[in-house]
Amino acid sequence: MSLQLNLEPTLILNTAYNFGKVFIVVGAGGTGGYFIPNLARQIAITNGLRKIEGLPEHKLIIIDQDEVSLSNLNRQNFIEKDLDKNKAEVLASRYGVAFSTNIEYLDQYITSPEMLVNIAASSCGNNYDHLPVIVDCVDNNKTRVFIHEAIEQMAHKFVGVYSLSSGNEFLNGQVVCGFKPGGLLGRRDYYNTRDFFRTPNVAEMFPEILEGGDKLPTELSCDEAAVSHPQNIMTNITAANHLFNFANILLTASLDNDDMPGLSYFAVTFDTQKGTYRTFLNKESVIKQYVG
Repeated sequence: MSLQLNLEPTLILNTAYNFGKVFIVVGAGGTGGYFIPNLARQIAITNGLRKIEGLPEHKLIIIDQDEVSLSNLNRQNFIEKDLDKNKAEVLASRYGVAFSTNIEYLDQYITSPEMLVNIAASSCGNNYDHLPVIVDCVDNNKTRVFIHEAIEQMAHKFVGVYSLSSGNEFLNGQVVCGFKPGGLLGRRDYYNTRDFFRTPNVAEMFPEILEGGDKLPTELSCDEAAVSHPQNIMTNITAANHLFNFANILLTASLDNDDMPGLSYFAVTFDTQKGTYRTFLNKESVIKQYVG
């Protein structure tokens, strides 16, 4: 048996340090509830430094129409006093106060690609000094289809669009960080466009997502929701930690930083029962398996 090594270089994706990132987190339940506290803390810390540097600050928006129910208390990041309150509002208020940072929320579900495009355009503004980071913490493919279509539409409005997506079964899952270069990239002369390259999003790695097939949260009864999306706390926390690792790099990496110049990988799959995970590096041959 011979061991074959892939010796091609690992590419480093530019995280556009000079741009503020607008993290639009769709879903504040099983995974989002554990991801958002760390993200909010890091945004608060990083924004303090960016004020000194004179750079645009990062932003956080949480989107979810769901309310905290009794069944959520034993597996999601909520407590008894949160019962019957909107999940997005609870997390925005709690961690906005805890970390002295402004967190916006929207107590609605995403029901169309245009809705998400409009939120991103409004939040990023017309100065083109912010980039959207769409974070998918949802548990249905219909919403993921909306997110996928929205990213396709909004890419031409910015230098690019980053997308983070988590998905899991009871004991295993994946987290994918896609980047789609945008229509304004060529107009930024101070960027080397070779540092920006496409990485696959979750729908390109798992094309069955685009078939939809399941129901939107607005179409599910409470009983259906509980049965169709069983959760394991360890799996949710593992997905949230991998999401945060990507987010931390997007917030702090810079080409001027030899220790953390940018993103060197685009996806992780994991199995909490076996304690294993697989990292998908930014190698041209690996990326081409999913995008042309």
